[in-house]
Amino acid sequence: MTAHATTAERFHALDALRAAMMFLGIYLHAVVAYSPSGGWPWRQTELTRTLDWSLIIIHAFRMPIFYAMAGFFAALLLARYGLRRAAWNRFMRIVVPFAVGWIVVWPLVALLAGTGLYNFDIALRAFGTGVVWRYAGPLHLWFLEYLIVLYALAVVVVALVPRVFNQRARQWLLQGFRRIVLSAWAPLILAVPSFAAQLLMPNPWIEDPPGFMPVFRIVMVYAIPFAFGWLLFLERDLLDVLIRRAWLYAALAVVASIAYLLSYGLPLDRVARFYLIRAVHSLDMWLLILGVSGLFLRYLASHSAWRRYLCDSSYFLYIAHMPVILAFQLLLKDVDLLPLEKMAITLAGTVAILLPVYRWAVRPTFIGAVLNGRRYPSAIGPVLEGGPQLEDRRAQDAVR
Repeated sequence: MTAHATTAERFHALDALRAAMMFLGIYLHAVVAYSPSGGWPWRQTELTRTLDWSLIIIHAFRMPIFYAMAGFFAALLLARYGLRRAAWNRFMRIVVPFAVGWIVVWPLVALLAGTGLYNFDIALRAFGTGVVWRYAGPLHLWFLEYLIVLYALAVVVVALVPRVFNQRARQWLLQGFRRIVLSAWAPLILAVPSFAAQLLMPNPWIEDPPGFMPVFRIVMVYAIPFAFGWLLFLERDLLDVLIRRAWLYAALAVVASIAYLLSYGLPLDRVARFYLIRAVHSLDMWLLILGVSGLFLRYLASHSAWRRYLCDSSYFLYIAHMPVILAFQLLLKDVDLLPLEKMAITLAGTVAILLPVYRWAVRPTFIGAVLNGRRYPSAIGPVLEGGPQLEDRRAQDAVR
């Protein structure tokens, strides 16, 4: 990855990073049901805290990285196609999957959750009486709703900036961003606005939305990495800085992650704990964002047919995984296995079921055209065979 990357180039490493965050989300949902921590439709009989540390650390950086990548690719899309075509692309790729995905997934989740909590007959009766709709929420698809909100805010900012700031002022702002990323103190500087935003959080972690209504403090927390990703595209030669510092930031992130885990057990008064945990969390988050992004850029920048296929599949798998995970947990509910064994079966089984569904029922169909930008052959292999539309397809792929 170099400063000479164009808007028509596909950023394989960042695409893989975005997909990895999707797969980590599936992992989280396969694990959290067997943990006494975190929320889930119902508690399993046997619980374990063995993997709680992974839930805490992944939750600290997964969605911030996702929104940083969303900001990067949104800026790329705008630069490549202009506002009108970019908006239509986001409508088809984000708004439509959010609406249709929720219509399909939520009733299945509600039915399976009700069956786990009570039994199938009671769960089905709740649909007949309409009681179940009292508990309607965005589920794991909230990330698309907040992405839509951030896109709307980005449109407002893009429209206002030329009116509020002249060319010289805009260049000064970009130079300020460059100085921050180039600075050896970049993670600490970037952690400051995130720390300020997290002061609005009632708990010392980034909360999930409680319902469909966007929550200001959650929007603010994710708007910061989104803006970072947007500016990073505008100054994309700075990707080389992340590559050079990848292992440094990753090593510091390990130290910060341990400090974050330990900070919950420190014998401090309520006020000190309130500020300290949020401060350590913010620094850890940015070290992980910069370190993980740098490692992906360093080692996954080249094209791979298998990796490309998995990247393409990740969107569908994340949208569709929740009812499959719940179904596995119902099947394993009374099976005499350890919680870790049930987690592994649930995770492996979910991916093993959804990947073939993606290959045959999604990738080469109109559903794949919505999720991936166009239909692809179901077979794993080169996705571009040449021909007169090769360059246009490369441009489409660049803004997936």
